[in-house]
Amino acid sequence: MKRQNLENILMSDGYKINSINSILCGRRKPNAEKRYEYEKKYNIPFTAWRDIKSYLQENDTKQKVS
Repeated sequence: MKRQNLENILMSDGYKINSINSILCGRRKPNAEKRYEYEKKYNIPFTAWRDIKSYLQENDTKQKVS
C-alpha cells in the first residue's frame, strides 16, 4: 500500500491532516475498532500499526518488485 492511499483512506474516514501526519509518522494510531475495520476492508494488518512507516515502506517495495 502506498502512503498516499492510506492518507486517502484516513481522510475519507474524517481524520484531519495533522492527525493523519501523526498517524503516518507513528506518533498516533487509529483506535482498535478502526484498525480492525481497516484490516477487514483494506487488508492492513492490525499489527502493521505498531510500525506503520516500516509497513508502508516494505509494502511499497514489494509492489515495485512484483
